[in-house]
Amino acid sequence: MLTQLTQIFRAYHTDLASHRLFLACSGGRDSLSLAWACKLLYEQGELPTLPILLHVHHGWQAANDEWANLVACWAAQHGFECRILSVKLPKNNETFARDARYRALAGVMADGDVLFVAHHADDQAETMLMRLVNGAGVVGLSGMKVWQDRRIQDKQLRLCRPMLQMTRKQISKFAKSHNLPYVNDPTNTNDDHVRGKLRNHVLPVFEQINPQAIQNITRSGQLLAQASEIVSMFIDDKLASAQDALTQMPFCQVLNIGQVVHLPTSVQSSVVHAWLSKGEVLPPSQRLVKDVLGLIHRRDGNHQTRLFWQGEHGHVVCRYGMQIYCYRKEAWECLLAPSCVKWSSGEVVLKQTEECALIWQVLPDFLGKKVQLYPVSRQTIVPLHQGVLIKQLHGKKLMQTLGVPAWLRDNLWLVCVDDFPTLLLTAGQAWRLNKNSKTTGAKFCVMGTDGVKWQADNQITTSDA
Repeated sequence: MLTQLTQIFRAYHTDLASHRLFLACSGGRDSLSLAWACKLLYEQGELPTLPILLHVHHGWQAANDEWANLVACWAAQHGFECRILSVKLPKNNETFARDARYRALAGVMADGDVLFVAHHADDQAETMLMRLVNGAGVVGLSGMKVWQDRRIQDKQLRLCRPMLQMTRKQISKFAKSHNLPYVNDPTNTNDDHVRGKLRNHVLPVFEQINPQAIQNITRSGQLLAQASEIVSMFIDDKLASAQDALTQMPFCQVLNIGQVVHLPTSVQSSVVHAWLSKGEVLPPSQRLVKDVLGLIHRRDGNHQTRLFWQGEHGHVVCRYGMQIYCYRKEAWECLLAPSCVKWSSGEVVLKQTEECALIWQVLPDFLGKKVQLYPVSRQTIVPLHQGVLIKQLHGKKLMQTLGVPAWLRDNLWLVCVDDFPTLLLTAGQAWRLNKNSKTTGAKFCVMGTDGVKWQADNQITTSDA
């Protein structure tokens, strides 16, 4: 076991040496074995520092106080820093416990910190079988990764699972040989959960068929992970070609339909799946991917269809022309809000909700001049250059000519500088009415009670109208 861990630690030495190390320690056999192995390897110089032990006290079972005390005393005895993190569960079940556990762990960690987790080969086999039963694809069936970047509570943490190649039997032998005082959690063998059924009834049958079943399943996971990397590189390349880079914003992703429809059906599905997954922890459902593909292949002129996806952040997916848009919920709700043009320190707040605002940064060239903004309605007349001619177009015809999506037509402003029409402005796009002007489009910001929480450093479409 120590030899295998040494190889893992050496492979990730640079990352481990440059970040704080933590270890999720329940007091069970697996996590206590990992903690003890870390101590032995630290003493041998294979680990730069001892990890800080983090024990999450759920208060779910009567024995939880005893477990917390065991971890704290054992850590103090062997020179570990230890923190007991108490949480309250809204409901006593595995899902709530897991979510609360990761939130508590992230609460004491910072961006880039490394969290050791004691998942092992049996856990990996169970995970892969659970995903197989639920119809997972190549990515899901590749199982857990030894090294994984994961965003939890707006922190980018690094999970390290150095025992994924070790079986439960190997870890049990290690714990016994070092007389580790671990506890047994009865919920781990409870048939009330899918994982318990697999552990108690399915994997033993596999091991009867082949004693190396668990190792072979985890090896299949490694092979699928390699295949997944190859597929991901291919899909990422196709997605990069299909995304509309000029209208990309952190709160809105845009997909060019023309770059998708010529791809094979299976590739189309994978591209849409990857596009929807950007910034999400959990992947979109097969049904959502199918519905988005349905929007892509529609031939009628109805652009009112909206697809709603909860995800982690909440999203609205819609189509206009030959583009598919995916808005974050905060941004979409901001677009639906009434106009409230407010000037403040070189910025103009065009729309605002409790969570989000649509803001235009006044350009340096315009400062010191008379700058006015007017919402463009269907009756508004705007001078538009068409070749050498200047045509006076009403708002409706103007929006059609510029290809402004239906939901942005109440989010279009005319900017006049020194009483001269200079710019048309909307979320993420701007059109010059004066070819000599330099312009930038409006951008979304997340608002909080203490002001701007996040500001999009987005690329803006600027073109001649």
